[in-house]
Amino acid sequence: MFNNKQVVIIDTGMDMTNQSLNKHVIDGVRFQFSGNEIIEDNDFQDDHGHGTSVADTIMQVFSEAQFYIIKIANEEGKTSTRLLQMALKKCLNLNIKYICISISVTSEGYYQQLSQITQQLVDQNKLIFVSVKNGSQSSYPASLPTVIGVNGQMFCSIESFLFSKSKEIQAVFDEAPIFVYTLAERFAFFKGTSKANALCVGRSMQLISSEVTNSVIYNKDITFSEVNDILERSALEYEVTVPKFKPILDADIDSNLVKKFGKSIEKAIYETTNLEIDIHSLYKFPFISELTGITFSNFDDFWSSLEKELNHTLNDYHNIHILNVCSLAALLKYLEELGI
Repeated sequence: MFNNKQVVIIDTGMDMTNQSLNKHVIDGVRFQFSGNEIIEDNDFQDDHGHGTSVADTIMQVFSEAQFYIIKIANEEGKTSTRLLQMALKKCLNLNIKYICISISVTSEGYYQQLSQITQQLVDQNKLIFVSVKNGSQSSYPASLPTVIGVNGQMFCSIESFLFSKSKEIQAVFDEAPIFVYTLAERFAFFKGTSKANALCVGRSMQLISSEVTNSVIYNKDITFSEVNDILERSALEYEVTVPKFKPILDADIDSNLVKKFGKSIEKAIYETTNLEIDIHSLYKFPFISELTGITFSNFDDFWSSLEKELNHTLNDYHNIHILNVCSLAALLKYLEELGI
């Protein structure tokens, strides 16, 4: 029997300096090229941030998750099919059921080899989750019949998802930005199909753990086919809605909140970007934009500066939702709701 709390993450590694996440890491390895040879060592420190964000996203759905890290992508987030092949071979010898691959490869080289390895993993009752390349309906290796392919859609909810076991890409999960850890215990908005795949892995672990605990039917390791049935059935229990984003109108802006928070927001923007912004110029534009200089990557800096200006600290940055900060009107309302 597998430990249903453990998952292999094949990605850019894990930031082992992160005190919140490193205690969930059970072990790991790195595969890299030395000339034309592939070598294995135990240095799986993340120097990109993608793998760390994948792990933290899984944690937002299944907080009991434990990670075995296989680093195959470099500081630029680049890897190769040969390295992916080695990582999957490694998984054949690991007693871990879940395998998360939130990366895609541009070449279909080694197709036969990867098909054979993934089939061997399925025969071991292991589950492989692979994200589709961003902007594509299908990509390799997410399209392999031996994996659960995951695409993304803007649900703006970690609860909602679609699943059809008869489709080439079976799952669709939320790809909207989520505020999670990256490197050096900083936060960044993480989005796209990689984020959607991490949600799928976390939700699958949660659902299957519940099935194993509560059902006498699954008194053995659940098979690939049974997992597809569970996910398809569970998807029907959640209402899926795509949020409608209305134009930002002057009428949406509360002038009293502008007076209360406007100067602090202007100062925090300046501290982050060195841009002097008149708060009134933001009425009709997205807050995270070229106009403000605030990005998915530096929002952590902006929020830290804003907290200092307002003398208020949010206990957990994970609680910052993209819909609460996507416009000035939303940000002002969110600050009011925080009771500042």
